[in-house]
Amino acid sequence: MPTQPQVRPAKRISARHLPPGVSNTYLVACAFLLIGFCFTVSPLAAAQEEFGEAARRAQQLESRGQYQEAASIYEDLVRRDPQSPRLLNDLGVIYARMGRYPEAVASYQKALKLDPRSVPLLANLGLAYFKSGEFRKAVTPLRQAAKIDPQGSRVRTLLAMSYYGAGDYAEAARHFEGLVRSEPNNTQIQYLLAQSYLWSGQYPKVIQTFDWLLRHQPDSAAAHMLLGEAYDGLDRTAQAIEEFQTAVAAAPQYPGVHFGLGYLYWKNHQYDLAEAEFKREIDAGGAVAPAKAYLADVAVRRKQLERAVPLLTEALRLDPNLRIAHLDLGIVNIQRKRYGQAVRALKQAVRLDPERTDAHYHLATAYRAMGRKEEAKAELTKVEQLQARKRQDLLHKISGPPPTPQVE
Repeated sequence: MPTQPQVRPAKRISARHLPPGVSNTYLVACAFLLIGFCFTVSPLAAAQEEFGEAARRAQQLESRGQYQEAASIYEDLVRRDPQSPRLLNDLGVIYARMGRYPEAVASYQKALKLDPRSVPLLANLGLAYFKSGEFRKAVTPLRQAAKIDPQGSRVRTLLAMSYYGAGDYAEAARHFEGLVRSEPNNTQIQYLLAQSYLWSGQYPKVIQTFDWLLRHQPDSAAAHMLLGEAYDGLDRTAQAIEEFQTAVAAAPQYPGVHFGLGYLYWKNHQYDLAEAEFKREIDAGGAVAPAKAYLADVAVRRKQLERAVPLLTEALRLDPNLRIAHLDLGIVNIQRKRYGQAVRALKQAVRLDPERTDAHYHLATAYRAMGRKEEAKAELTKVEQLQARKRQDLLHKISGPPPTPQVE
């Protein structure tokens, strides 16, 4: 019989898909600051001089923010000269400024059929994908542009940020490393590099990068939070707590700082301290959803079910992908003998992380209570398999992988 699993803390303090405080909006803002808005294509050729006056009028409208009027002019020019990469690019830029990214992408793609090695066109296509949050799609044209022009720092920066946004943090770190060598005093790139190290599990490198950040931003709450997360990843919880305490002292209103400290207290089973920090995060209006979810978890551990349920409901309304909230809702419903609701909640927890044993174990409990013995048995089998795999992983960490078989 598999042992009952404990609720294990996640390896990362943030409950979100992107790193703490990072969103699509944040990445786009970084792109704007680091590379500007768009890339320019060479001026109109002499053969297109007849379009010059109309193009200049469109540019004037664009500079005044009258994008729809400018788009109408460019659309007319493209109909009259559909073989002009410059006009197709300008039309794409206008569409992008209006937030009409699918149309911008289509315009850039048409231009690239005419000029497939144009770095500005490739970059603008990547930027349109990037600004629409399609980071994985942005990588392909940006990688091609960087190959054609390996010295183009703006393209290389956007490529690194696209890997970062796509969740490929190891590859993002590799590209940010190259940028740091070119721009060693760029604090924003250093911070993104440190975040990439953190989220790719390269914790010692986070600590090394923190030394640089601390010299340039000695009172930065974000830098101390970053180092705290690195220590947490190395299971050095006491040092992680110290860093988050420093961050709280430096900037008590910084979004996520109280949640991070509360999480570490929670992980350390210091539930009174954790509860106080989660409440402070909620009062500050920062990471409200995860703070409510973990505050509810403290209530569940204390058997305060009536207090936990509204917190769990509100946390999931704010963020439906909070695994711990689904897990705790399942546990609460088992205790209330509402087994159908428990199964639904626990299945969501499994969907969000099928490798964790706790939700499978509680699912087995719910199925057994419903008389669904085969399903209960299947869940317990999964628990056994996952526990065996973890034991094997631990053995490999201690003794190294088994030797490769030799063929005589």
